[in-house]
Amino acid sequence: MRSVAHHVRSAGAAALLMTACASLRAGGQEVVTALDRTLQKTHMRQEATRVTLSTTPVSAFAPTTIQCGNQTCSVRVEVSSQFFNVTSGNIVRIHVKSDGNPFPSTGFDVDGGINRPVATLTTAAYLKTGLSPGSHSVTVEFDMRSPGGTAEAGIRTVMIQVFTP
Repeated sequence: MRSVAHHVRSAGAAALLMTACASLRAGGQEVVTALDRTLQKTHMRQEATRVTLSTTPVSAFAPTTIQCGNQTCSVRVEVSSQFFNVTSGNIVRIHVKSDGNPFPSTGFDVDGGINRPVATLTTAAYLKTGLSPGSHSVTVEFDMRSPGGTAEAGIRTVMIQVFTP
């Protein structure tokens, strides 16, 4: 049988938890509605040839044609790449486009920091919603942010997922 002190401690802990939850609700926490989509297809590619980067964008992969079918779709693109020999103080950028139009948050930056020959593995994900029905060409490009900067990209993969409502 539990003591009265145990029940008082338990009730106090429960009251503290309820107060904390109420303050989170009252504290203006924003409610975010998740995208409820169905995965239709996944495209994957891997490249192992070395690519030298400069301020001129270079294709990281061959273009990938995706199909939205007869309805709008959402596309998630995940890029993973080794970057090395990044010029100190410069930045490698990753650009994802659909039919030549940048994704909303494209231009992910990979900070060069100290010029080091050791490869750094970077993964970035991009999402574009509301693509029109039909086929689209998805491209991924790498470049350097500032003139005079160089880097190399080694083994890299891209995963393109097509979702429908």
